[in-house]
Amino acid sequence: MPKLKGVILSVEDVLVRQGPGDALIFSEVTKLIKYLKNTDTQFVVMTNRQWTTDNGSRPLVDALKEVWGEFTYLCRSTDSRIPAKPRAEATEYVLNLMNWKSNEVLYIGASESDMQTAVNGGLLFLRATWYANKTDYGFEFDAPKDIARFIDTFCFRDHLWCHEIHDNNFEYYALAPFSTMKAEYTLYSEDARKAAKQGLGHPDFWVGAIISSLYFSGIHERINYITVYPGHKAGSGNVVMNDSMAIFGKCFRKNYLPDLIVRHTTAQKSQTARNQGLALDHLNQLNTIVLNKAPLRTPIARYKSPPLGKGKSVLIIDDICTRGYSLEAARTFVEQTGAKAILVSWLKTINTDIVELAPFNKFDPYKPTTFSNQRAHKTHSYHENIVDHLAPGELSEIFADYKNWEWPT
Repeated sequence: MPKLKGVILSVEDVLVRQGPGDALIFSEVTKLIKYLKNTDTQFVVMTNRQWTTDNGSRPLVDALKEVWGEFTYLCRSTDSRIPAKPRAEATEYVLNLMNWKSNEVLYIGASESDMQTAVNGGLLFLRATWYANKTDYGFEFDAPKDIARFIDTFCFRDHLWCHEIHDNNFEYYALAPFSTMKAEYTLYSEDARKAAKQGLGHPDFWVGAIISSLYFSGIHERINYITVYPGHKAGSGNVVMNDSMAIFGKCFRKNYLPDLIVRHTTAQKSQTARNQGLALDHLNQLNTIVLNKAPLRTPIARYKSPPLGKGKSVLIIDDICTRGYSLEAARTFVEQTGAKAILVSWLKTINTDIVELAPFNKFDPYKPTTFSNQRAHKTHSYHENIVDHLAPGELSEIFADYKNWEWPT
């Protein structure tokens, strides 16, 4: 599986700040650089202009190398072969120079120009705010230690997905099994349930895990839009995932549509139904959702015409998948528009198969519809679609480390 090979760092407000610096913060930046070196992660510092220190008497690169040792420093103003940021050619130059692929690289920056550079290059943008907070884009990190924790936890994983299903139009991924009864899955499963249902636990862990798996596996390159499946109550979106999925989408010019799938009527809650001995099926989902013809394109602007259609792909994310009723209902509605759906969940309930529906006759996905029946097309075996038996063990390990992460000694 692809994993992190390199990091591109900007200078201003990442390594140093314009004007008076902060020695304490710089010492933390140095810890981050040391961490990258100790993990054999290559890094490149990239800037358009020359930087100096000691009241302008010494090039910054010399001062940095004195502290950090040798590294690649690319400065447009001293080497005209280097394309200027924020052009796409700038990051392309770095990737070619270092022999990296775009989904093997993180871009750490702090400015609007840095954001544009990362987006133009198709790179995951980590926004450093320890010196200043100059843009709303990118995943925000208040301290170098937070970035080191993100990298150490999510970016060197060997096992990105535990479950995968690839069967004609049906495409599904999950990080690991869900079970609060099986010891090896209990700790992370209980936390995932708290995060998904109550916003407690460690929502940032689950967001980081899903984002890194999407990025390093390259799924983000095959989609046009991102959305999440709503909870059982009437409404749309997902409080835990809304902001992070919007940021992830902006990194790659993939619009996040928080209200594409709308729950027009509160659905029967699965856990409640089980407690009452009731058997639910796809109809509980199919009869309570609808697609929004004019979803939000930005927080304040809507599409004037439906964005979905032939040749488009939508990434649909849910938290915990049991038999796939929710995601399969979403796929059914999305495919009525001619678009393709790629389905992802944080976790997959242990020992339960996913039931794929047969195609429906043509219906209007933008109007609430009452279906009286559905026909199962295929059952996807839980066990036969485990593609990596080591994924849950790795997830359990990184979850334990994430909660109490400290700088390696």
